[in-house]
Amino acid sequence: MQLFGQPLQLVILDVDGVILDLMAGFEQNLQAAARQLHLPIAPIRDYLAAVHRGARLSYAGLSEAIQAWWPTLSQRDCQQFVARFRTIERTYPYPPVEGSLEAIRRLREQQIPLALCTTNDRQTLAHRLRAASVDPAWFAAASTWESVYPKPDPRALDPIFAAIPVPREHAVYVGDWYPDVETARGGGVRFLAVLSGGIPRHAFRREGIPEDHIIARLQDLLSLVEMP
Repeated sequence: MQLFGQPLQLVILDVDGVILDLMAGFEQNLQAAARQLHLPIAPIRDYLAAVHRGARLSYAGLSEAIQAWWPTLSQRDCQQFVARFRTIERTYPYPPVEGSLEAIRRLREQQIPLALCTTNDRQTLAHRLRAASVDPAWFAAASTWESVYPKPDPRALDPIFAAIPVPREHAVYVGDWYPDVETARGGGVRFLAVLSGGIPRHAFRREGIPEDHIIARLQDLLSLVEMP
C-alpha cells in the first residue's frame, strides 16, 4: 500500500474527533459537570466557539483547560471536576464518527497495522472505546496520557514505533487538533488532518497542512490509499 507515492506501513490515529464523535456531546458534558459544581459555563462556551472558528489554539489536555477556565480553583476542586465529568461521560458516551469503524475494518483487512496516540488516560480510553463498540485489540500499540512523554511532545510516538518497528516516513498520523500536528511534525511522521473534530479547514492550512492532506473524516483516507 502507498499514500501520496510513499509506502504505507502504519496508521496512527488520534481517538477523540477521529474515531469518536466528540462534537456529539463533549461541550454538553463539560457544561453539565460545571453546572453540578456551580461553576460558570461561559469560559467553556467561549473557548470551544473560538477553537471551532479557528480563532485560537486548543489546550493540550483537560487539566490545562480547567486551570484556564477557572484560575481560582484549587487542585482538589479541579480533580473533583474531572471526576464529575468522567462520570457524566460514562452516562452520555460519544458515538463513532460516521464511517470510522468501517475505515478501521478495511485498513485491518489490508493488514495495515494501527496504533492510537491520545491524551486520554488508559481508563478513560477503555470506557470510550467500549461504549463505541471499538475493540482495543484492533490496535497494535497505544500511547496515552500515562506515557513518559504524552503528546504534544513528539516522544509520545516512541513507544508506538518501539512496538511497530517501521520507518517513520512509512507511517501516517491522522489527527483533528493542533497537538496532533505538533506531535507528528516533531516525530517525523506524515500528518493527515480530519475536520470531524471541529477545527476548520482554514485553521489547518494556516498551520501549513497542504490542502490534499485535509480530509473530512477518517473514512476518506481509504480513497487516498493506493492498494496493490
